[in-house]
Formats: sequence, structure tokens, C-alpha cells
Amino acid sequence: MTHSRRDFLLALGGLGAGAAAAGVGAHLRGRRDAAAAGTDAVRTIHLETREVTWELAPGKTIRAMAYNGHVPGPPILAREGERLRVVLKNSLAEPTTIHWHGVDVPNPMDGVPGITQKAVQPGETFVYEFEARPAGTRWYHTHLDEHRQMDLGLAAPLIIEPADKEPMAYDRDATLVLDDWATGTGTPAPDTAAGTAGGRGSMGGMMGGGMGGMMRGMMGDRGMGGMMRGTDEPAYDLMTINGKAYPATEPLRMKRGERVRLRIINASSEHTHVVRLAGHRWHLTHTDGNPLRAAVEVDAIPIAPAERYDVLLVADRPGAWWLQCTQPGHAAAGERMVVVYDGHERKAPVEPERDTSDRRLWQYGLGRGRPVLAPPTGATRTFDLTLSGGMMGSDVWTINRKVYPNTGTLRLKKGDRARVVMRNTSMEAHPMHLHGQSFALVGANGTRYPEPIVKDVVDVEPHMGSAVIEFTAHNPGDWFFHCHKPMHMKGGMIALVKIA
Repeated sequence: MTHSRRDFLLALGGLGAGAAAAGVGAHLRGRRDAAAAGTDAVRTIHLETREVTWELAPGKTIRAMAYNGHVPGPPILAREGERLRVVLKNSLAEPTTIHWHGVDVPNPMDGVPGITQKAVQPGETFVYEFEARPAGTRWYHTHLDEHRQMDLGLAAPLIIEPADKEPMAYDRDATLVLDDWATGTGTPAPDTAAGTAGGRGSMGGMMGGGMGGMMRGMMGDRGMGGMMRGTDEPAYDLMTINGKAYPATEPLRMKRGERVRLRIINASSEHTHVVRLAGHRWHLTHTDGNPLRAAVEVDAIPIAPAERYDVLLVADRPGAWWLQCTQPGHAAAGERMVVVYDGHERKAPVEPERDTSDRRLWQYGLGRGRPVLAPPTGATRTFDLTLSGGMMGSDVWTINRKVYPNTGTLRLKKGDRARVVMRNTSMEAHPMHLHGQSFALVGANGTRYPEPIVKDVVDVEPHMGSAVIEFTAHNPGDWFFHCHKPMHMKGGMIALVKIA
């Protein structure tokens, strides 16, 4: 999924049309079709959910679920503040909904069945209408039976162009959607190591170093999370970039001197991906779509489920290079693509180092966030949440020792400042996602961040890890706050935030 800056603006202006199909050029046509604007104040976009036969890689064909026949679905492009009307036709044999992840939609548009809307039944149509805000790399996905429907392909990018001038200059824009698949046709990839999921290279939480390292050694490379995994959790054996696994992944072609903005979305249900490009450093500029004060140079980026990172790739190393996940087994499962400069198409790609222990990995404390959230006008209310569960193969995941809907409600009034303190006593990381508004990550694992980054997902480390978030309750309604691993959500790790 790639296009020039000019193409991006032309797409927003409504030029071009056509159905989305496979390939970069067709993805661009899909973007233009999904973003085709008229002269009305409200722009209408049509999406259809249906089953399709989808080839993930040569010889790996599955029965998938798709928006408009494509996996991932057609990217939607919008301008900040633009009013969108999305008409969803459900042609599946089962109910579904759409959640607009990271977008401050009105509560009835949030897509949570039984909370904000009725599920869209087979053959029915539902109309979502909202203003596209805040700007940044957002996405949309199903919010019904996520452990099935999202696993089968119902996810897609939503890119909101800022109303103001971008804080950085770039020549081209490309989106990478990372995903994991349980096809039953290959060797399952190892579980995400707990330390890489949240600790960015350490065991995580209070158990880094000594005790954590000893316990990991006793339990092997799969770690405690793998040993204790629930029996119903899928065995993911294929990893894709933009719906394809290598060798079907499409190369990213570059010219020397170009500045390419990559928007990386982790649509995986289970795995954290540690993304590395051989021969290059990432200039990380946005967290979950929200800008940093200054870019952070790193060698690799751990991306937990539902997280997004924007990076600037400066094309200053002509050649052919592998872009891939460095997690054990992920590249072999298909999560790799070639980045090739013009004139170097015949070269064999250079492998990145698999061992990132001596490299600079992204971690939350490296970023300096911009104060983009609305200031509070009411009281400050503090909530303590203990995340736990999953012991000895259990599929039960709890908040304060209870499962949803008995986890309690975080009650707020509009304008209040919410301070949520999370402690993770379980053996797996939990990417916790707040609906309806973004938050400032003010600290993690006992460290307070002086200039918090702004996100809508925080990966809370296992083994006594912690995170503290703050947000202004500006969007009234009932909102989910949950782990974005669907099996954990299904197991009960959901709390309700009620803003009056």
C-alpha cells in the first residue's frame, strides 16, 4: 500500500475510482474509491462484508472474511474534521459490526454490540456517521467475535490527514498492515516472548534480570506465557504484510534520497512484531497516530497488537534489504518483504541481524509527546486495575479478580481527569485499548515520563509490570476498555468506562 504525497491529496480530492484489488497499484485505486468525495458536506463510503477465497501465499489459500473483497480491507482516507457516512452491508452468514479504532466517534457509532449498537445481522445494512478526528494513523475492524472475524481478515487502515500542516516533510506514504493467521497448514510460530511484548528486550515488569531470566531459562524459549497458554487459543502458523506472506509480499521500491513515511499497523490477534529493516534506522514520529515533539531514531520497533507507529525512512543506503520481523519464527512464517532501490533489483537482499540485544529498540520512555489532549475542567478520579488470569492453561482473564460484566465501572463526568493505574500480575502482556478517546501514558514500571506520549493502546508488561494513563473524559457515553488480544477479551478482560 503505497502512494505519493500528491496521490494522497488527489485521493482526498475525489479523483480516481475503481474497485480494490490485489497489488500496490490496485490498493491505490481502492484508496481512491474508498475516499471518493463529492460536493456534499457528508462523504459516503460503501463497505460490504463477505466471505472470499484469499491466497495468503502460493499454495496457502483460505476462506477469509473481507471488506469489499480484499484483505486487509480498503484503506479509508479522510481530512481531519471531514464528516464521513459509512454504509455497511453485511453479506456474511453471521452478524458483525465495525469499530473505528482510535477515532473519537459518537458513542452510538463505536461498534460494540450490546453496548453502543445492535449487531448488524446477515443481509442488513447499518450506517455509521462521524467526524474524522483526531488526525493520524487509525484503523477499523470488526468488534463481534473478534477471535474469529478479525482473525479471518476484517481489518483495514483509516488514515486521517491533519487539518494543519504536517510537522515533517516526506515524499511518499506507505502503509504496512501486519497480521497473524492460523491456517493449520504449517508449523505454529513460537509465542511472543513476554519480555519483547512489553519489556522491549527485558523479561518485563518487576521480574527483569535475575529471577525472570532464571524462570525463562527453566521454561525454554517459549517462555511462561507459551507454557500456560489456554487450550482454545489458535496456533498461528503464518504471518502476513498487507494480506500476503513471503514470497507473495510486494516489494517496497525506493529512489535514493527519498523520504518515505511508513504507517505500521499491527492487526494481529496475538503476536507482537519487532520490525527491523537491514542497513537502516527508523525515525519514529508518531505513536498510535499521535505526533512526537521530535523523531526518535531506533533500530527496531516492537509493535504490540493494535498499536500503530509512523516512521520516516530516509533512502540513503542504496541496495536491496530485507524488512522483516525479528521475532523467532516470524520471518520463516512469511513476515518479510524486500526494500529495493532503483537499479539494484538484481541484488540479493541483505539480512538484518536477528539478535537485537545490542541494538536500540523503541520503548515508551524514549518518546516526547505533544500535549494534544483537551485539558480537564472537572475532578481527578483515580482507578486501580489489577490484570490477571491465564494460569495453568485457563482461558479466564480478569480485572480486579473479576470477569466482564462484573469487573466494575469507571464512572466519570464530562471534563473529569481519569487516572488509571494498571498492574499486571499475569504471565502475558496485555495491550489495553480505550475506546472513544486517547490517553497520555504518564508512566510505566515505576518510571514517570515528563512528556508523556499519547496513545490509545498501552502494552502492560507481564510479571508485575505496570502502566499509568491519564485522559480527559470529553466524549460522553459507555466505552469499552479492554485487552486487545481477542482471546483475553473473550475471557473477561474488559472494563466499562461510563462518561456522563
